[in-house]
Amino acid sequence: MKSKIFKKIALCFASALIACSVGAIAGCKPETDHPEVRITYEFNGKTYNVDYKLYRNMYPHTVRHFIELTEEGFYDNMIIHDYQSSDWFTGAYSYDKDGYAAKVENKEQMAEYFYSPALNGYSKEDAYAQLAADKLSVSVYGNVDADGKVIEDTKLPTVMGEFYNNINQVIEKGALTADYGCLKMYHYAQESSEANRKVYVTPTDDQIILADYKNNCATSVFALQTGVSSSYTEKNYAVFAQLKDTEAFDDLVAAVKDYISDNHSGTASAFYTVVEEVGVDGNATEVNFNVPKQPITVNSVKVTKY
Repeated sequence: MKSKIFKKIALCFASALIACSVGAIAGCKPETDHPEVRITYEFNGKTYNVDYKLYRNMYPHTVRHFIELTEEGFYDNMIIHDYQSSDWFTGAYSYDKDGYAAKVENKEQMAEYFYSPALNGYSKEDAYAQLAADKLSVSVYGNVDADGKVIEDTKLPTVMGEFYNNINQVIEKGALTADYGCLKMYHYAQESSEANRKVYVTPTDDQIILADYKNNCATSVFALQTGVSSSYTEKNYAVFAQLKDTEAFDDLVAAVKDYISDNHSGTASAFYTVVEEVGVDGNATEVNFNVPKQPITVNSVKVTKY
């Protein structure tokens, strides 16, 4: 009996090794419904390791997109560039300690930090565009052929919006709620000329749906929700990750609040500089960024479980 059990175990182990070898040869990783990442934030000289559970089973395109960017190191050394009462935004700009400190008190100089041609700016737009062209999976296209199939050459460097108000998409097991600590893939409002633009999205391998570009133009920017509620709800944004444990994130949020209390008389608006953002090419919609004077940075994003 022991011999038979041992043979079964050995056979299972061998099969697992073969499967892993095949996966390695194919360049694949075993995928679960809930991959995990650790984001290391830094504020005022202290680091905070925050672990997240991602929901691939509900938001496959968004999670794949986020992990692909993470694997390329895209999110490492980023700045929280937009501080709001219930949401902080990152994924668009690199952090340079000296350059940031020299300019953050002045909105014109901070705009220069982001976009100055002389400095080559700290926008990650060009780096993202290169990754989108070479490395990132595609879910949004500009056109289809006469047979209704997407034309590969018209792929767009964006990820489809996996939320109900986009294509009335019903998320498996129900969408996550935009709640404290969650991560949301964010898309900025487009300029007026893009308001009525249509694109083709591919929720599954056998689906091609005509949809509004404004809902399918997310790139690298994600929001981490720091309040119990937010105007950026799950109806309009893909809430693709939740905290595994709140302790480290609680500590980070508390540290920022304490800093505001101790250094800015408790007035949050004194904690940041308002910067009018205009895209690198001058065509993007203007957005006001509340840039923290004391930087909140993303030191690294690492996948801990696939």
